[in-house]
Amino acid sequence: MVARRFLITLQQVIRSILIILFPLAFITLFAWATAGSTYGTTSDPMRAALWLWLGSHLTPFHITSNEITGYLSYLPIGAVILPWLSMRVGYRRVVAVIENKKMSRAYFILTYLICYLLLALIASNSQVSVDYLRGLAILIFLLFLSTTTVNFETLVKLPSQMFLIMLGFSGVVFSLNLLLNFSIAKNLTVVLHPGIIGGILLLFLQILYLPNLFFATFSYILGSGFSLGSATDITPFIFNLREIPAIPALAALPAGRFPWMITLSIMVFGYALLNLNKIKSLDVDKKSKQQLQLRFLLLSVFGSAILAFISSGSLISANMNPVGVNPVRVGAIVFVHILLAFVVIQYSPRLFKKKDKQSRLTT
Repeated sequence: MVARRFLITLQQVIRSILIILFPLAFITLFAWATAGSTYGTTSDPMRAALWLWLGSHLTPFHITSNEITGYLSYLPIGAVILPWLSMRVGYRRVVAVIENKKMSRAYFILTYLICYLLLALIASNSQVSVDYLRGLAILIFLLFLSTTTVNFETLVKLPSQMFLIMLGFSGVVFSLNLLLNFSIAKNLTVVLHPGIIGGILLLFLQILYLPNLFFATFSYILGSGFSLGSATDITPFIFNLREIPAIPALAALPAGRFPWMITLSIMVFGYALLNLNKIKSLDVDKKSKQQLQLRFLLLSVFGSAILAFISSGSLISANMNPVGVNPVRVGAIVFVHILLAFVVIQYSPRLFKKKDKQSRLTT
């Protein structure tokens, strides 16, 4: 019975892996063939396909070569969508056969982890190796997200929906800035001279990095800013920037200080005000309200810090570390906004009541 369940799960896990790995292998083989390489074997593009598959799971890499030694952990969040969908479909098929959600989840997670470790060992060599500690932690988180069906209550759904709206607004700000600096993006593309296939792959890679860039824009609007290498800091009030990679999407970077951008952070204050006011209007006892307020605070602060950690990292060289948002800084700013909204909700009614009493006494 155990062997049957394991074989059923293994089939679905392999299918979930190959549905992404096969297209990646085709792309790497095609790119390798059209590049006109005079050395190497077909095992090189196949290993590259495995690296891309591991990278789509946000797996960091240690890179060691004669030219450069570094750590690659700044990976595109957009690439996680495909593994997440394949995991979810595979898990549902396992549930349909085994007909036990808890057992199916345990078998699927364990089998996927085993296959992941085997592929990571195959892909590793003297030049590229996987950071197993961080990679496994992120993978387990993804597996639990894809195999868990939770009906979120309104008090959790509303903050999530409002956060997505704020992230979408940040995306609009980023897109407008990119359009205004389109000539710079064009010049960067000309400098790279990627060719037809390389240009398509470069465009696709930049699309996958859009969630990272949108969150960095959101952090910039909040005032916490982001980094683009060592000794760099880009906020509405500070502009310390050295060399940047020749990536066309980075043409949207601000060209100096823009203190007025901090006024847009009022949307976070509004986000906190609406959610805390909804909690206050609930017909529950005082202790339950305090627990809900604390849960909202922790969800917002730690959620933003975790997103900052996942969307940031290192781009191989020491000069390009760190890249992205500081989790502590963005979490602290979100905490301050929620605290201000809490103070306004708690003390503004008392202030208005006091003024109303004074006006009645004078009349």
